[in-house]
Amino acid sequence: MFPKPSKQINLTALMALIFTLLTACGISKKTESTIVAVNVPASLSRQERIEIFENVWSTINEQYYDPSFHGVNWQEVHNRYRPRVEAAENDVEFYRLFEEMLAVLRDAHTVFRHPQSNVSNNINPPGSVGISLGEVEGKTAITAVEPDSDAARAGVKPGMILRTVNGKTIEKLYAEIRSRFAGSSTEQAMKGVMHSALLYGGFLGASRTFGVEDYNGNVFDFAVTHFGARPSEIPTLTARRLPSGFGYLKFDGWKSPVDERFKAELANLMDTPGLIIDLRGNGGGHTDVQLNIGSLFFPTETSLGSFKKRGGQPERIMTHKSDQVYKGRIVILVDEVSASASEVFAAAMQEHHRAVIIGRQTCGCVLNSWSKPLKGGGTLRWSARIYTSPKNRILEGVGISPDETVALTASDLRQGRDVALETAENALRVKRQDSQERN
Repeated sequence: MFPKPSKQINLTALMALIFTLLTACGISKKTESTIVAVNVPASLSRQERIEIFENVWSTINEQYYDPSFHGVNWQEVHNRYRPRVEAAENDVEFYRLFEEMLAVLRDAHTVFRHPQSNVSNNINPPGSVGISLGEVEGKTAITAVEPDSDAARAGVKPGMILRTVNGKTIEKLYAEIRSRFAGSSTEQAMKGVMHSALLYGGFLGASRTFGVEDYNGNVFDFAVTHFGARPSEIPTLTARRLPSGFGYLKFDGWKSPVDERFKAELANLMDTPGLIIDLRGNGGGHTDVQLNIGSLFFPTETSLGSFKKRGGQPERIMTHKSDQVYKGRIVILVDEVSASASEVFAAAMQEHHRAVIIGRQTCGCVLNSWSKPLKGGGTLRWSARIYTSPKNRILEGVGISPDETVALTASDLRQGRDVALETAENALRVKRQDSQERN
């Protein structure tokens, strides 16, 4: 018998959607070891694989939040993949079928985690390649470069354009990925997955050589031979008082103890006339942490929306009374990686007129996932509940439209400008000036 599924969003949406694609290519998420199937011996019997497959399929069939499965004929999916399961020659080939199968739901939260004990051939260190990617003016651009990385030593800078990986054009690689997988919750989510595949996908082999176009249009190659430190499992949080006098808080995940740190840092910024909460790059996390942070901005219990499982009644999620409530004006910064709990928080703050949202359209990955372990060591995670905002908006597949959109440009990256942050400060200045004039 399996344990009762968790009712929290235990992993960030971003990691979930990266894992959806990358394990199918033979690797795990960035913070874990990369794997590839090379002469991997079978450890599960044919009957055990069939039992696991039926368990996965029936769990989705019975407990997936959407009984229409996003328009997918789930019985036909069973009939199509069962013979492939029976014909799988080894465990890795078998497990990869789940990633391809679940991708037809186009759901960033519904994923299958491979059992680490059943895979081998570590080919990439579990650290960072030293760069981040994003879509900028229709091109795949370097958006950040880690100090003291191979990329930094090679002269790579933000705003440069990625052209090739291991000699293959990124256009060809994108086409290869899209030919195998149906997609994710939204197009912006799928693009994020593909960017991560270029950086960490095991299907590209054990090494990485990137072809980068510099500011003058010249292309040069650099290889990654020194991988950066493994990202911490504990969310990072930064806080400061800006020269403008406004407060600034940024964190990259809704996971304890970030709520305690957020409250402590906010206590030092309670006297600021305005606050900027930066959720760019924050892929989500736990609902209880979200409620603890949300409670710092409302004097009374307030609905942040509701979750509804298949055939069930909506369950509202509410803030609680707090001894510390910030009453100043708030701006929230978001981007295409802002997902799940970040979208829930931003939507509620926007609808309650508690914050102005600035930045770029969010991920649109807003489902509540449960999980359970399976025979053989794998884990199935599936979307069991759908989120509805306080004003009954469904954000899954849509995301949040900012009150003011600030596009990412190559010019700004090259100059090191954070125009979204500048826009947020200006918005708070205007609000402060209007308030002073009224008084």
